[in-house]
Amino acid sequence: MAEYIYAVKQMFYGTPTGSNTLPESLSPLPDTVKGTITVEETEGTLTKFWVDQKKEPVRVIKSEEGDFTLTAQFYDFDFEKYAAFKGGVGVAGASFTPSTDYTTIDKAFRVVFDSGHVMDIYNGSCVARMTGGGGRDKMFAWELKVTPMLTQDLAGSYMIAASGV
Repeated sequence: MAEYIYAVKQMFYGTPTGSNTLPESLSPLPDTVKGTITVEETEGTLTKFWVDQKKEPVRVIKSEEGDFTLTAQFYDFDFEKYAAFKGGVGVAGASFTPSTDYTTIDKAFRVVFDSGHVMDIYNGSCVARMTGGGGRDKMFAWELKVTPMLTQDLAGSYMIAASGV
């Protein structure tokens, strides 16, 4: 039977556990800007081995997997959540002050789909930025880009599954 994955219902985040499990407690992310959620996996890198006497390679191996990323934008400028992914200090309903240094942010994620599927990212490197514009027909948003990484125990990076798995 075919499996179709569609329509993000909600996104959650928490502190990575160090293994291929999610933390007991996850916090919800704001509703996403329509059409901004993307899941991309670039093509892996192939290495070709050639000999002078042949016009085709004698061996081709995949030497590197492609990059997998999840990107979403949010209109709800929750300063505390923005700071959680950008670094710095966020005060609810008041202000955001960016970090004065480079900040590494790693989080665990669960993405729930209307199709009944879930995507779990056990250890994701996060980059957040402000985007958009001010005007009558524009609104500022913040964007979150997550790149899965291996867990501390090297058990995995992400999983896509039917609900309840």
